[in-house]
Amino acid sequence: MNKFTKKLTVFILVVLFVSCSENKNSLTKTTVLEILSEKEALNPVVFKTTLPNVYINSVNDLSNGTSYYSKLYNNGYLTTQLRSDIPNSSSSNRPYKVVTTQAATPFILETKPNGTVILKTLEFNAVNVKEIRVLSDFKAEADVEFKKTKSPFYNTESKDVAPSGKEYPNETHIKTLEFRKNQSSNTWEYPIKIMF
Repeated sequence: MNKFTKKLTVFILVVLFVSCSENKNSLTKTTVLEILSEKEALNPVVFKTTLPNVYINSVNDLSNGTSYYSKLYNNGYLTTQLRSDIPNSSSSNRPYKVVTTQAATPFILETKPNGTVILKTLEFNAVNVKEIRVLSDFKAEADVEFKKTKSPFYNTESKDVAPSGKEYPNETHIKTLEFRKNQSSNTWEYPIKIMF
């Protein structure tokens, strides 16, 4: 009986070890979100807008208005400065240029040489995994829920249309992503950039 107990114990330990190592290499909801979080940190999924060169007659045009630019000005993301690109700007009919403030810096993606600024309007972040389908030992699909995070430069009057032309009207969106298992490291990866 003692030999039987030892063999049984060894068998149970081997089964536990194998099952633990399989769980470590299985594609779980937590693993999917961790992989996508790393991807988003390197290449965020963002929608953007261009803030063109805007010239105004008076600061009151912004501070007392109700336009998109007025809201950004009143919330501290835009300000005005006297133009330096023309001689005698004070006698111009539009002597002020609208520019971004320090508060807008986290949302600036690019500043063009001509002065226009590319700004982040919203970002999609993976928040939940609805379902995982393992298609083979090295291929799986995951239905991932993405949520919009809106920046102060989000225009509530515009539509959320991706460069592909697809509109995203809802606050969340479910996208099916394909994962591959790296044969050398035996870990799951999402090999491409997340596109919308």
